[in-house]
Amino acid sequence: MPWRFGLLLALVSGGGWSCSLVDPVASLHDPEGDGRSEYCAGQGSTGFVDLAAQTFQHALCTCEGLTVSTPFVTDAFRSSQGPWSPGGRGASIGTNGDFSNAASMQVGGSLQVGGTRGIQAATTLSIAGELRTRGSLEGNGPVSVEEDAHVGGDITLGELTVGGILTLPPERNLSVSGSFQVSELRREPVAPLAPPCPCDAFDGEDIGALVSGHVTDNHNASIGLDPAALDGFSEDRTLELPCGRFYLSRIAGTGSAKLVVRGRSALFVGGDVDVGRRFEVALLEGAELDLFIAGRLFAAERLSLGSARFPSRLRVYVGGPGSFEVPASSLLAGNFHAPEASMDMSEKLELFGALLIGRLASSGEVSIHYDLDVLPPPTLSHPPEG
Repeated sequence: MPWRFGLLLALVSGGGWSCSLVDPVASLHDPEGDGRSEYCAGQGSTGFVDLAAQTFQHALCTCEGLTVSTPFVTDAFRSSQGPWSPGGRGASIGTNGDFSNAASMQVGGSLQVGGTRGIQAATTLSIAGELRTRGSLEGNGPVSVEEDAHVGGDITLGELTVGGILTLPPERNLSVSGSFQVSELRREPVAPLAPPCPCDAFDGEDIGALVSGHVTDNHNASIGLDPAALDGFSEDRTLELPCGRFYLSRIAGTGSAKLVVRGRSALFVGGDVDVGRRFEVALLEGAELDLFIAGRLFAAERLSLGSARFPSRLRVYVGGPGSFEVPASSLLAGNFHAPEASMDMSEKLELFGALLIGRLASSGEVSIHYDLDVLPPPTLSHPPEG
């Protein structure tokens, strides 16, 4: 029997993800003119790839300020070349507001701070790339920058090491009470720093508008997908998606919900993802998913999103405000864009991929392992260094 892609809505047994009932609701066909063949061949909707490259240029970006109160580490790897290992370079951090760290912080790339006050470094701040801050660089902790540093305000520190050139406007104060090592000091104006995090609308549209545009412009008919297929479920459900662009009105219910992705897929959700138990996104070999959620993302018991082996293959865009809650023992392995939301972590957070969030606060250790494959290959473009 030849292989068929199809969509499966399954009731899943309460003890796990094994299926107790499988209900095939449609077989795949490709109506002429719907653009699905071109999309699946990689010829359509390349804007999703461009959007990811523009959005996830940092391992972490915050629309408001960033305050670090627990140990924080970012590093990078390229999943196409093998699994993550500690210490890789290229995992930058950006914030459109001010920055402060009351615990040690190791940035495995560059640090860009767009707030007018700048940086308050109370303890060790280590930057593997370059430093750019619109405001001052102050504090008691030692600060080390392996490449160049561009500081728009005063420098008042206990220790400072800059492996490259330190640029400071001539009218700004420079006071380092302890060790001060720079390869070169230039007293000249610092170029204005644009907000490093793309928190505003995409080309004049917000996430809700992008989702609304696919209420009818989708491939639901190709697989017989009802937009309300995951709206109001009480038992566990699994939705299997082949290659294509699909639309759901909501993903909401008291049970668990699982998306199994077989190809190059995009899913647009018109409301919330609000799951009473677990929400899982599983990518089969070679699959990738762009998930656009107009509302919020919530699961009461656990989030299991993507693969730690290939984080770049999952991109999640959340348009709703409020809290982006991450239950204990969750897996976040993808690139997450939630500019209207806040993330408050009471447990240790380990994320494979990238995070752009309105506000981040954590009382547990944070580590982010950035997958450089979310950016175009270096041979095809020139992404920012660091």
